[in-house]
Amino acid sequence: MPDRDRILNMLGWGAFAFSCSVFLLPVINPDIYWHLSAGKYTLAHLGPPRADFLSWPLAGAEWVDFEWLPQVVYYLLHKAGGFKALLLFKVVLLTLTLLAFRATVLLYGRRSALPFLLPFFAAAIMPNCDLRPENFTLLLFSVTLYFLEKSRLAPAPAGWRSRAAVFAFFALWTNIHAGYLYGLALLGLYAAGEFFTEQLPYIYGQGPFARPGKSLEYLKLFFLGLASSLANPYGWKIYSVIFNHQKYINTLQESIQEWATFDLTNAYQWPYILALLVVLGSFAGFLLRRRHMIYPHFAALLFFVWASANHSRHIPFFIITGLAFTLALPWEKPASAPSRRVLAWGGGALWLAAVWWFYSGLVWTQYTGKAQLAKWGSEGLATFLRANKAELAGLKLYNYWSWGGWLGWELGPDYKPFIDGRYLFHDRITEITGLKGSVQNWTWLIAKYKFELALIKLDEPNVPMKQRLAGGGEAVYWRPTYLFYLPRRDWAVIYWDYSTAALVRRGAVPSAWLAAHEFRYLRPGDSLSLPGPLLAGEIPLRELRRELGIYLRWHSAGHANSVNGEVIGFVRGLEALCAVKGAKCAK
Repeated sequence: MPDRDRILNMLGWGAFAFSCSVFLLPVINPDIYWHLSAGKYTLAHLGPPRADFLSWPLAGAEWVDFEWLPQVVYYLLHKAGGFKALLLFKVVLLTLTLLAFRATVLLYGRRSALPFLLPFFAAAIMPNCDLRPENFTLLLFSVTLYFLEKSRLAPAPAGWRSRAAVFAFFALWTNIHAGYLYGLALLGLYAAGEFFTEQLPYIYGQGPFARPGKSLEYLKLFFLGLASSLANPYGWKIYSVIFNHQKYINTLQESIQEWATFDLTNAYQWPYILALLVVLGSFAGFLLRRRHMIYPHFAALLFFVWASANHSRHIPFFIITGLAFTLALPWEKPASAPSRRVLAWGGGALWLAAVWWFYSGLVWTQYTGKAQLAKWGSEGLATFLRANKAELAGLKLYNYWSWGGWLGWELGPDYKPFIDGRYLFHDRITEITGLKGSVQNWTWLIAKYKFELALIKLDEPNVPMKQRLAGGGEAVYWRPTYLFYLPRRDWAVIYWDYSTAALVRRGAVPSAWLAAHEFRYLRPGDSLSLPGPLLAGEIPLRELRRELGIYLRWHSAGHANSVNGEVIGFVRGLEALCAVKGAKCAK
C-alpha cells in the first residue's frame, strides 16, 4: 500500500473511532420502559401483545405492537446486563450504521473524504441516537442505500435468490420498526428516477419510448417489499399505526420535539442546516453549470429534504442520502496552485476546529458515567408505592406522560399507569399538555377520569395567597400550585421527595391508613407558610414532629431524590424558633 493510501486509511479509521464517541451518550428515552414491559410479555406469552395490558383507561383495547421484535431483544439484554448492556447494544447498532455509510462512500472512491465526513455524519444524526427501535431502521436504511448504489454502479443479475433476500429483509424490518417504509420509499424513488432516465431520449425527441429496464426491476423489488410487510403478527393492521400517526401529526409536532420542524436555534441541528445548504448547493451547481443529474438521486433527495424539513426525526435519512449523493457527483481534483493549497489547508483547519468545538462542547459534556439518565420517576416513590400496594394499587392513577413506561415496568401489574408514550394515547396528548399551572384544565381532567391517586412533579412555581391569622391579622404566603387543583379538602399528600409527590383522594383509602400517612403540614413546597401559624399557636409543634417521623419512616435516605436531611433541619429550626422566649407555639 502506498504511503499516501496508508496515511489516508489511518486517518479514516481514526475519524471513525472519534465519531463513535457520539454513540456513547446515556439512554434518556422514557419509552424504553414500556418496550421492556412489552418484551417481557412477548416472551412470557410466546407472542406479542394484541391488547393493552399496561394502562387502566385502555385496558383490553387493541394494540398493534409494531416494534415487538426489538422489544424482545431489549428485554433479554436488560435481563442479562441492565442498562449497560442496552447502551452497548445501541453503540453497536449505530457503529454498524456508520460502517454501512462508510462502505457507500467508498463505492465512489472518496476515501480521502472520510476523515472530514465521518465526524460530521455522526454529529448530524446525534439528536436521533438515543436508544430506540429507530436505531435498527438507521442501519437497515443505510444497508438499503448501499445495495441500491452498488446495483446502480455495477448492476447485478436479478434472480430468485436476490428477490428472496429482499423479501426476507423487508419482512424482518417490518417486525422491527415501521421505518421499513423509508426503505420502500427509497426503492420507489429509485424506480421513478431510473424510469425518467430511461425516457430521456424520448423526452428530447431523440428516440422512441423505451421499455422499462432497471426501473422495472426496482419497481418489482418495491412491490415485493410491500408484500413482505404483511408478514407480521398483525397483518394489514400494521398500517393502522401509520394512519394513526398521520391523523395526529399536528398534535405530535406541537408536543414532541422529534416530530417538530427543524429549529435554527438548536445547536444540535446546525450540522443538518449546514448539510442542507451544501447538498442542495452542490446539486444546483452541477445541474446549472454542467447539466449533470443522477435522477434516482434527485428524486430521493427531494423527498428526504421535504421529510426532514417537516419532522426533525427524519433528519438522519436526509443526512445518509444527501451526503452520499453529494459525494457521488463528478467532483474534479482541484488545481495544485499554491494559493489553492493554502486555501485548502486553511479550510481543513477551520473544519477540524468546528468539529472539535461541537464534540467538546455539545457531545462529551453530556457524558455522565452512567448508562441511563433516570428522569422519569423516583426510586423513593416506587419503594413507597410497593410497600403500600394493598391500599393504593387498585386506584385510578394519574401520571405524567413520560412516567407511564417507568411506572408500568417498575410497578406493574399491581399499578397501571394512566398514559405512556405509545401511539394508543395520541388522542389524549392535548388533554395533558395544557395542565401546567392551569387549575381549570386540571379540574376538567380530574372530573373526566375520576382520578384517585395523583403522582405529580414538583416543578411548578408557587403562587401568592392571602391568609388570615388567628390573631386577626393577615399575611401573604407563597403556596404550591398543586394545592389549588388538588385541594386539601379532597386530596391528601402521602409521599413527597425532592422532585415528586403522591396525593390520594380522601375516601379512596381507609381513614386509619390515611391518618398514619398524611402530611397535613409538612407538605412539599409549603414550608414558608408554617413559621407564622406555628409561632401564633395555630399549628401544634407535636404534629410537625409526628409528621417528621412519618417522613423518615417511609423515606430511604439513600435514593437520588431524598431530602431527609433538609426536612430534619427544617423541623429542628422550627423547634429552635419555638424555644425563643415569648414564642406562642402550641406544644
